[in-house]
Amino acid sequence: MMPYTIKAPAKASIKIQRSEFIAFLFPVDDAETVQNILHQHQQDYSDATHNCYAYILGCDSETQYYSDAGEPGGTAGKPILNSLLRNELTGVLAIITRYYGGIKLGVKGLIDAYTTATTMAVESAKLTLYQEYCHYKIETEYSYLDIIRHQVSSLGGEEEEAGYGERALLKVKIPIPASAAFSEFLDGYKGPGRLEYNIEEQI
Repeated sequence: MMPYTIKAPAKASIKIQRSEFIAFLFPVDDAETVQNILHQHQQDYSDATHNCYAYILGCDSETQYYSDAGEPGGTAGKPILNSLLRNELTGVLAIITRYYGGIKLGVKGLIDAYTTATTMAVESAKLTLYQEYCHYKIETEYSYLDIIRHQVSSLGGEEEEAGYGERALLKVKIPIPASAAFSEFLDGYKGPGRLEYNIEEQI
């Protein structure tokens, strides 16, 4: 059975005993993306009491990690992770930002709070079946841009980045089952000064 992931970032918040718990969910393909999001989030919410998190990667949820980020051991990161697992999610980073309200919640109270905040964010998110992607870096003449973009869209892929210099640079991701067809398509235009590409498979 295929797991699910989220289509776009989602957010929810709850106040418990004057503490505010803000849950953020992000779709992620790899550990590098996770670290980049975490770094930016910790800068944006540096005034928070805690920024606890958990993430799951891979079609078989083979990569799992969590952090209590200063909360008592087992009261934050693991409940966040368990909430994601119960909802059969992967390719997701969950960060729960807590602003302490002056009243201690105790171990059970913390577990319940982090679980509830994560679950609320999941319920607010738009879910889709999880798909692993093949990532392409393409350098091409501008005359090929529209046809490449059309092919990416028709194969269920997404454009991740575009650069415009002497030649166009596209970074796209294509569902792995469609990657052979996309490579064959690109090979039809391949040539020095016309189109060149590299592939990197990621989870």
